[in-house]
Amino acid sequence: MSPDVETPTSTRTPYLQFLYRIMFFLAAIVVARFVLEIAGTPEPVTRYVSLNAGIFFAAIYLAAIAPLRGGMGRFRQLLLPSLLISAWSVGWVILATIVAAVLRLERSHFADRADYGNWGHLGQHLLDHVIEIGVFFVLVLVIMTIVHLTWRWPVTVAPAAVLGGLVIMRYWVEAMGAPPPAAAAWSSTIGVLVSAVYLGGLGPRLGLTTGRQLLVPSLVVAFAWRVWIFLATLLSALVPFYKTHFFDPTGGRVALRLVRFVAGGVLVEGLIAGLIVWGIAVWISRATRPPEPA
Repeated sequence: MSPDVETPTSTRTPYLQFLYRIMFFLAAIVVARFVLEIAGTPEPVTRYVSLNAGIFFAAIYLAAIAPLRGGMGRFRQLLLPSLLISAWSVGWVILATIVAAVLRLERSHFADRADYGNWGHLGQHLLDHVIEIGVFFVLVLVIMTIVHLTWRWPVTVAPAAVLGGLVIMRYWVEAMGAPPPAAAAWSSTIGVLVSAVYLGGLGPRLGLTTGRQLLVPSLVVAFAWRVWIFLATLLSALVPFYKTHFFDPTGGRVALRLVRFVAGGVLVEGLIAGLIVWGIAVWISRATRPPEPA
């Protein structure tokens, strides 16, 4: 190559580089679980290396950070990333399923024994995974939309994202059969109180210097928390083989109970929690305000 010829520089934007790292993380979860299973790691350990939980965390993280990297500033810009990470994640699951079926890896949960040498059964199994792309797409889009909406009040993005992560962790450890005391350690209620302190401490630095200016962000954080709880409740109702404290589908009248939860658990409790968060935020804001010069 002539020394006068310059090599082209990378055209990747910070947003694309950020998205690629998230995709690598999701692929690494599938590979890690596959390797751990083949190595003989007990199932109670490997099931915590879960793509289901990982993709939800990735959705929250992507929606919270992408606007800072020059991407996803508008709602329609959420559609393609939601579909991309859903298809990418399921694609790795399909690959692991094929490898486990062809090599008859009995230690791996990805392929059923009925898949071994039975191409029809394996094809149906892979088709089920393809359908999962649509399910993940809807869930990921909803999760990203919740975080995306909080960007209208930037001070609320971090608390809403953290609260979503806590609810996901609580749901997942309970679904995996963790003891109640261990699952309770992921309490989002405590997270709401910490969020109130966060709003009161950071709000004035972002121009929210009065109680009136802190009211709407406080309500946003509280209602975001209750919406996260509702999503966990809805999943518990629709996926009954995962036992969580959020909802017990064996009680019957599922639709009516969900409607009641929206009215009481989201709207009423969200308003009450918002006022509590507001009171704490105002108190912290005034307590940490530097004294005016004499």
